[in-house]
Amino acid sequence: MTDRRDRIARLTARWRSRHDARRPAIGERPPADASREALASRAFPYRSVSPADYADAHAHDMPGFTYDEAAYADPELDAWLRALGEELRRRAGGSNG
Repeated sequence: MTDRRDRIARLTARWRSRHDARRPAIGERPPADASREALASRAFPYRSVSPADYADAHAHDMPGFTYDEAAYADPELDAWLRALGEELRRRAGGSNG
């Protein structure tokens, strides 16, 4: 089982590296569609938990985080998701887009 997990971790890291190299700049992010914005608003505790605290609890479950690649109409949600994405990439040793 460890070999399988190691392989998945390597493949995920390779995907993450390639994916992050193509990340849009902050000002070039497309707007989130209404369903994605609604889901993000419900799924993330952006009003009550800091991005760093959320990453402390959930980073290991979020190797493919992409919610920061869209621009959200709610500026508080948008800033929180961008900060969470930066924190997750920092912890993974990746770049801060």
